[in-house]
Amino acid sequence: MPAQPETPASSSPRSPRRAASDRSMQRATLIAAGVGLVADLVLLAIAAIRPESAALLGALVGTGLTLAIVLPTVAITFAGPRLTPVSMAATVLGSWAVKMFAVILVLLLVRDVESVSSTWIGLALLVGAVSAVLIEAVVLARTRQPLDVDPAASPDEHS
Repeated sequence: MPAQPETPASSSPRSPRRAASDRSMQRATLIAAGVGLVADLVLLAIAAIRPESAALLGALVGTGLTLAIVLPTVAITFAGPRLTPVSMAATVLGSWAVKMFAVILVLLLVRDVESVSSTWIGLALLVGAVSAVLIEAVVLARTRQPLDVDPAASPDEHS
């Protein structure tokens, strides 16, 4: 008989399974951000060799918007383990709303600017942000980390 009673993994503040899930999420978002940024750098190189300068400016704006979409997600995955479920949900929802507001605002501001190509903004967003989201989804699906939640106490346990 062991000297100390064994406690289930889910009763500790941060079980090994939860820590592994957190690391998997962080790894997935870092890989996704890296892939998105590399893809945007390739697009920037292609835009730079185009004869029209609007292509490069559009690709730069699109890459900036990609960063505005991807980097907060990475930051949230590192801050998440220290947040409560409610504050995590509020952070994710709030960051999504701010990101969408920023993207829409920038797109509205540059829509009539002839020196910035809207097509290249869209390409940079598609290549960077969408590829990052797809890579993140694939990496997370492949890791298949189980959900680690504490069961709710039943009313009988309070007596």
